[in-house]
Amino acid sequence: MEDPECVEALNSDAPISRWESANFLPALQRGAVRTFLILSVLGLLALLCRSPGAGRTALRWAPDAAIAEWSGPMSKDEVLPMKKWAKVFKVQDHMDDPLTLRRYYQYSHHPDFVKEKAKTEELMHWAAEHRCPPMSVGTELVADSDMEVQKTVPTAMDCQRSCTQTPGCVAWTWVQDEGDDFQNCYRRESLQRFWSPEPNHKEGVVSGMPCSREKHEAEQWPQKEMDFFRLPKPPKYPPPRPIGGTRLLCIAVCLPFTKEQDLLIMQYHYGIGIFACDTFAIYSSVSMELAPGVLTRRVTSTLLGELGGSFLTVLNLGAFMQVWKQVLWDGEYLHHDWILKVDPDTVFLVNRLRPILANYNEEMGPSGIYLNNCKDGMHGPLEVFSRSAIMQLANTSEYCAEKLDGGKPCQKDCDKFWDITYRGHCNGPCTKWWGEDIWCDQCLYQFTEAKRIFEPTLLQEEHCDPEPGWRDCQNPKIVAYHPFKKPEDYRVCLERASGLKFDT
Repeated sequence: MEDPECVEALNSDAPISRWESANFLPALQRGAVRTFLILSVLGLLALLCRSPGAGRTALRWAPDAAIAEWSGPMSKDEVLPMKKWAKVFKVQDHMDDPLTLRRYYQYSHHPDFVKEKAKTEELMHWAAEHRCPPMSVGTELVADSDMEVQKTVPTAMDCQRSCTQTPGCVAWTWVQDEGDDFQNCYRRESLQRFWSPEPNHKEGVVSGMPCSREKHEAEQWPQKEMDFFRLPKPPKYPPPRPIGGTRLLCIAVCLPFTKEQDLLIMQYHYGIGIFACDTFAIYSSVSMELAPGVLTRRVTSTLLGELGGSFLTVLNLGAFMQVWKQVLWDGEYLHHDWILKVDPDTVFLVNRLRPILANYNEEMGPSGIYLNNCKDGMHGPLEVFSRSAIMQLANTSEYCAEKLDGGKPCQKDCDKFWDITYRGHCNGPCTKWWGEDIWCDQCLYQFTEAKRIFEPTLLQEEHCDPEPGWRDCQNPKIVAYHPFKKPEDYRVCLERASGLKFDT
């Protein structure tokens, strides 16, 4: 494999040797020496740049190749230094711009992401094959005695698998919060023939029972790019809904063992956000019990995504298409008038949305309505679709994927992909470079008859030119504010927006 530094040296126009300037050699002699030195240096560089590993595929850091592949560097050895990266991807300007630094951070950390995603996928496949029961957040399970404590266990899934693979283990507890026992895995055993778990409430831990010790057949994960876009089709004759109804199905997507689950637990206890809708559902990459009776629904995705694309958003399209696939399979949307996707860190006031939706019933056509929450296009913190619009998305998703470049190679302005000033239209592969919000918006807008309506009071967020002082959350017309990632910040915004007081 050729080293990028060697490639630059081979292509450099810089002077090769100080012998060129020696004026005591005759002109012919100087030319011969110069030719000899150039050939010698080029030969030496070619030898140095040759990969020592036999049979390895050569890799040149050509911009078009790197962008077309988009997978980025697969190991730390392939990560370019920032100046080299800027030159290759033509971003010499705006080097101190925060967005440029974020782009390089995403690029340089890609090998870590690849490794983490692969490990998480392996764990999830194992959990599906062994039919693991739900984990319980904020609960400790105890038994007659403890086995040897395992330290530095990275995730609760690792702890659950360790218990399953340990004979005699009947329960486990994994420490999530930082402290002296951070990431400790406690495996419990019991000598009783018939043992039942003894749950105790305890913050900062995750517990559960072992999985099946036998391997079973599991559902198939997407194998090809287009598999993500083959959504379950709605019934030809869906159940009737009353005209003018505002029955809401609200869904949230939660990354496990993060602050997102803490925000959702708090919202559940307050009875606000998605929990104030007629029906709620929480989707995650693992099955968890966040509170008594509040379980997440597992999807076949790690839900992991990187920053990237022309707008430097989270590249979450594949993950969220799996979520929408599960929503369609679950079928609850058929019995509701509106379907909402709400991010966990969005302060969402349902009572302000219902009157807005009621006003749109006269404009509702057979293909439905969806609301645009930003003048630049629909943003993901709060997505609002009528039932018919979701049905349109399900029926058109494969066609949209094919028309929105469907993973085809980049064909125009490919060298500008990493340029912080470039805001041109994505010309491939959009299915990897767009976030779910942009893709759903463009699919419905370009290829269906669903009506897009801009609702300026729907969302205030930092990525869409919010009004001054918006984080005070005191505009009585705004439906949602985003983002408030810390529970305390979320509570303060909620209290200011609602005029109510909530216990801490």
